[in-house]
Parts: sequence; C-alpha cells; structure tokens
Amino acid sequence: MGLLLWLLLSATQPAIVEGRVGERGAAGAAFAQVTLAQGDRSQVVRTGPDGKFRFRAFDGGGTLTVKLPQGWISSEPLSKTIAPALHGDTIRNDFTVMARRVLRGRLMLAGAPLADAQVTAGTIAGSTDGQGWFVLDHLPPGVIEVKVDAPPLAGRVELPAAPCDLSRDVTLFAPDFATLQLERVPQGGAERTIADWLSSKRLGEQDAARLERLAALVALAPDFRLTMVVPPREVPSGARAAALLQRYLTGPALVPRERLIFAVAEFARPGHLGLILTRLQEPR
Repeated sequence: MGLLLWLLLSATQPAIVEGRVGERGAAGAAFAQVTLAQGDRSQVVRTGPDGKFRFRAFDGGGTLTVKLPQGWISSEPLSKTIAPALHGDTIRNDFTVMARRVLRGRLMLAGAPLADAQVTAGTIAGSTDGQGWFVLDHLPPGVIEVKVDAPPLAGRVELPAAPCDLSRDVTLFAPDFATLQLERVPQGGAERTIADWLSSKRLGEQDAARLERLAALVALAPDFRLTMVVPPREVPSGARAAALLQRYLTGPALVPRERLIFAVAEFARPGHLGLILTRLQEPR
C-alpha cells in the first residue's frame, strides 16, 4: 500500500530541474540568469545568493542556458541539454564558473616601490614596472601570498569571495637575520657595494672567486644556505642589488633557488650587499 501511494504521489508531482552556478567549492554566482527552454515554452529565474536555481519543469527534455553577471567568466559551455523530465523526477545540472578577481597596485618594500620584480600569487605570475606597479588577474579568494622570486620576499593580501577589481599596495617583508633559525658557518663571506651591483659594473676576479667559492661550499651539506644581507637603512636598493646577485648565483654559479635567503642584518656593512654561508638550526 505504501509503495502504491508513493507511486501515485510521484505521478502528480512536477519534475524538478535544479543546480548551482559558481566556483567549485567556493562562491556561488548570485543573480545569474538561468533559462530552461522546453519546446516552445521557456522559464527564466535568477540564482540566489548561493548561486542555486530551481525550476518546476514540464514533461520532456530541454535546454538550460546561463547568462553570467558582471565579473564572472567560464571556460566551459554555458548551455546544457537535459534529459526528458518525468513527473516526480529531480534532474541536477551544475555550471562551474570563475569569479574574476584582479589585484592592482604597487609592490612596496621598506616604504619604497620595488621595480622590475617578478611576482607570483599561487599559479598566477606577473611583474612590476619601473615604478613598482603590477596587475595580477584570475586570483583565488581569501588570503593569498604575493611572492617575489629575486630576492626571495613575500607579502599577503586578502581578496573577497565575490568578483573584484582591487587597488591595493602589497607590502613585502624582509626578515631580520637575528630572527631567522640560522647560524653563521665559520667561512669567509663576500661583499660588494650596492652601487656596483646596480650600475652593472663588471665583477672583478677576486669578487667572482669569492662568489664561486661560496657557491661550491653551499652544496656540501643539505642544511647549508647562502644568505644575502643588507643594512637596515638600505633595504630597497639592497633588494635590487640582491636580485642581480641571485641571478648570478642561480645562473652561472648553479646554486639552487631554495638555497638562497635574503635578510636585513645589523652587522652588514653600510653601502654593501654581503653574502655569507649559514646553516639551518635544529628546532629547539
């Protein structure tokens, strides 16, 4: 009797076509226009704040079409054919789309813009111009880490779940050597004036020999690191010089990128960029 009653009730219930328009596991696309066309009959609804939609369908098949609100994009077709809907059926169709989040601003270090730097945020890459301005597009929501490869620096910014075009400067932080879990290895370092690096002055034989020696030493133990140090008052110019030094070390000297660290140090000589051999300390 119960099964018969269920069959009778199902036969009187309209078919339901429902789904969601939004990012996978993230924000829904609110107020997207969804159209269900079945023959010469069409219905139009708007998605709710969660990106969900729901139709009471007619019998038979049809086509679902989505028109996205501003700020949303899709790499997939926004039209789907649905199977014939019968009384009591619930047919679900989701549309995976992306909110376009753009971050534009300046990359700042110690109060000065960082020019001509390669920037990444997750899988998105870009670069700053001569005044430190950058644009990063198609970013994920939430707190993201904005990184500079050379020298290794990072800052954070938070993006909303909804589409956005955000103008905001990102402040990078150069760590203080004293706060890092590093200890100096008793080996001679190398130093060169920041001005010589920035003027692209040719490396002298002694300078090149010191750098090559340190590059060879850092490969001797897995916990060795080469740390580039600058004085606290010369961080912006020192960072630009360190980017040039890093390109030399990871290029001709073949030092792996992950073996390099950039830091501010009270013991760094004014006007100079230093390079010292350090070792990772064991956690206490």
